Amino acid sequence: MRLAHRIRSSLALVIGSLALIALLGTACNSESSAVDQTDLTVTETQPVEVIAPSPWIPDVVEATTPSIVQVSVRRADGVGSGTGIIFNAEGSIVTNWHIVEGANEISVILHSGETLPAVLMREDSALDIAVLAVNAQGLVPAKFGDSDALRVGEDVVSIGHAFGLSGGPSVSRGVVSALDRTVADGSGTIFEGLIQTDAAINVGSSGGALVNSMGEVVGINIGTIDVGQGANFAIDINTVVEGTNRLVALGEREQPGYLGLGGVDVTPYVAFQRALPVSEGFGVRYVDPKSPAAAGFMIDDIIVKIDDTPIRGKTDFTEFLRTHPDGTDVIVRTIRGAGDSAVIMEIPVTLGSPGA
Repeated sequence: MRLAHRIRSSLALVIGSLALIALLGTACNSESSAVDQTDLTVTETQPVEVIAPSPWIPDVVEATTPSIVQVSVRRADGVGSGTGIIFNAEGSIVTNWHIVEGANEISVILHSGETLPAVLMREDSALDIAVLAVNAQGLVPAKFGDSDALRVGEDVVSIGHAFGLSGGPSVSRGVVSALDRTVADGSGTIFEGLIQTDAAINVGSSGGALVNSMGEVVGINIGTIDVGQGANFAIDINTVVEGTNRLVALGEREQPGYLGLGGVDVTPYVAFQRALPVSEGFGVRYVDPKSPAAAGFMIDDIIVKIDDTPIRGKTDFTEFLRTHPDGTDVIVRTIRGAGDSAVIMEIPVTLGSPGA
């Protein structure tokens, strides 16, 4: 009897447990079903428009680069390089004045790789532009646009021979960040009406082209201004074209005289440190051994006057030579030595030409 009672009790317990499990399962299924219906609710969304990269850049670069040249210069105290833009089919090339200022020899490398000698025709130092002349056939002039039509935010590319590297010009993309900027370069020269862009303008890219999406040159890069990372500048092309046409119309001037000296500005601080009898001048740091200067000048000489023209530094020295051609006889007043041993010398010399 006890065994039968235990069996009936155990059976009842099992049946009760099964009933409870079934009841809980039904509740869970009902809840799961409700959750599933909520999760399956579909919400309509608007498609996102994906803007493809501008396809014009490779075509514009390909069309413009035949009009871009590399400019190489040799001075008494070293070499330098920059970029130029073919202005017309007759051989005029526009570049920055600061690239070729004081150069004894100038050459350009065409897109084809051909190297040509160039001569300085004219310059406008206030605009920082210079016109070079080469003798060549088949030149491809650039396509010039209207910089007055530029808008802030417009896409542009900068094309120039960055760092003087071989293998063709470098290209960088950006936008017109601002218009009509007034800024000063490292020498204190004020430039007005500049185009500001975030397209990279590296060393050597000065004189290169700022080009719009139509393949039109809208500015000439100027790399001597540094106001902060990402801020680069170009001279508006309307000003450049007007100035270049004016310089070309004047024709080629007589080539500047060559003395064969390279040097630096003598500042009041340097003059004080060396106990010089003057506060400024042109300090000689290099003498070309095959030049007119080789016969009478020495390193550390300080030039303070040529004829009746005061020489306060490198700019005055270069400007005098630029306006006095080969064959001009001049008297160069020079200070040699320092302190009590400093002497004033007047050296007669006849200006020559590079390589003569």
